[in-house]
Amino acid sequence: MNEILMARESRSLLVKEIHRGFPLLVIKANTPGTNKNSPQAFFLVDYFSEIVKEKFPVSKAEFFHSADGPFWLLEFSERKNYKANFIDIEDKHPLGRLIDLDFYFNPIKSESRLDLNFKPRKCLICSDVALHCVRSQKHSLEELNQKIRRIILEFLLENIRPLIDEAITMEAQLDPKFGLVTKVSSGSHPDMDYSLLMRAKTIIIGPLLEMFALGYQEDLLPAFQKARLIGLEAEAKMYQATNNVNVYKGLIFVFGIVLVALGNSLSNYSFDIFSRVKQIGVEVEKDFSNLSESTSGMKAYLEYGIKGIRGEVINALPNVRKALETLNDFSRETLLMTLIGLIRDVEDTVLLKRAESLDRYLYYRKLIGSITNFDEERIKEITRECIENNLSFGGSADLLIVTIFLKKVEGCLKLNYESDLSDWSL
Repeated sequence: MNEILMARESRSLLVKEIHRGFPLLVIKANTPGTNKNSPQAFFLVDYFSEIVKEKFPVSKAEFFHSADGPFWLLEFSERKNYKANFIDIEDKHPLGRLIDLDFYFNPIKSESRLDLNFKPRKCLICSDVALHCVRSQKHSLEELNQKIRRIILEFLLENIRPLIDEAITMEAQLDPKFGLVTKVSSGSHPDMDYSLLMRAKTIIIGPLLEMFALGYQEDLLPAFQKARLIGLEAEAKMYQATNNVNVYKGLIFVFGIVLVALGNSLSNYSFDIFSRVKQIGVEVEKDFSNLSESTSGMKAYLEYGIKGIRGEVINALPNVRKALETLNDFSRETLLMTLIGLIRDVEDTVLLKRAESLDRYLYYRKLIGSITNFDEERIKEITRECIENNLSFGGSADLLIVTIFLKKVEGCLKLNYESDLSDWSL
């Protein structure tokens, strides 16, 4: 406790030292107990620092570690009292109760709610004034920490749900697309259309969110094992809704793994998502010891050593990582060029099954991969050829969906991958 008190005193001295006539803001997590450096605290301060930078004229920013937890110190370029704005964020944002936005118009003392006639903050758990509950120790530390984790998880689920929806829909609407189903064409899939894709999407979003929650709440590998069971249940519901048409079986598998890894990464506030996928891949590789399975994926492995989507997971999704580097926006041209790159590089067992020979499989991957600049007519021409030859690239499409999702998550949750390297600059 002495270390925490000393850290608070050091922070006050830092404010006085840095103050140069412009207002300052200290962003720190409002979390109980003596461990102020929890992963949740780092997530909260980084997330809200990005919100403030977006909405206010911040000229300088610096990140600090301390015994009282991580905090950001921001300086504004305008001499204006923003305290009411920050009280509004604390009161109205879903995570606002978990953050302290201490605004210093002068360096001696932060502006208080009472100064502006705002009501004191309420307790996380009950409707009483928070300060009263703290002083009386009305709620246990365990109860408070569980509540904090639940609030953050609910917030993450609420934000991730539309991103899953958008990623699947964005890929489905893309056209033309080398025999894949689009909004205006069934491509090489006479048993599918756009409305069927949307029906299947509605079925699988709930189970995918369950997998994310498992990753957030549990250790990585136990979460993955439970997620596999949820995935099987999701497949069964999908088949029931689509009259036994396999719309998103492969997607449920790879997307589920990514969501478990993402949930676990956010829970630990560590962004090595792909190293977590690789850890799961060690378990996935054991599937190849079960050579009695008669799936097209296993047949591809037995005949040609091609591991398909499992191989992508085992190798930590190398082609998703590569695609993320090229997906600079969500324009139709960029999405199609990203898909082309995936088709060129991914071992797609859907294509292998439909090509009916290794030579044709390799030929069409090379043909499509040879499109290095966006060429509308050539894409349409090769798409017509793929449909005439009953070809499709389901594995590559699944990985495009995952790539879109991860890019959207980065923007939505304002993930700061280099927070430890921040300095007194933007």
